[in-house]
Amino acid sequence: MITSQDSDGSLIGVADPTTSTAVAGSVSTTASSAVAGSAATVASTAVAGSAATVASAGVVTSAATVASTAVAGSIATAGSVAVAGSIVTAMSLAVAGSIACVACAFCKNCVACLGCVGCTDCVGCVGCYNCSGVRFAVGLRDVHV
Repeated sequence: MITSQDSDGSLIGVADPTTSTAVAGSVSTTASSAVAGSAATVASTAVAGSAATVASAGVVTSAATVASTAVAGSIATAGSVAVAGSIVTAMSLAVAGSIACVACAFCKNCVACLGCVGCTDCVGCVGCYNCSGVRFAVGLRDVHV
């Protein structure tokens, strides 16, 4: 909250745009949080480092990472839109039970990008290698994403 003074000297509360919340049904902008039920898009993302809650771009059961939009049960990363039960990477759109790596930047920071917790249970991965080809170690095995 930013405060400013009115002409009579009283303080006026002004919403800080970096932590603002969009009204349900509206499209929010970058660095703001969308209220549950609103249109969450790439330009309607969670603030970096914030937790996804019922009143934000994700819901309580989501693991939303930096600048992502998550749906219940999904793991989303920067600039992506996830469908329930999927794992997606930057600027990709995944369907339930799949791993999409449409625009992987080959930064080799996959663990942080996916928000991986080392469980090795990457949703939908069958080791087909029909993906970006970037590998990262998870526990005792390598997983393609």
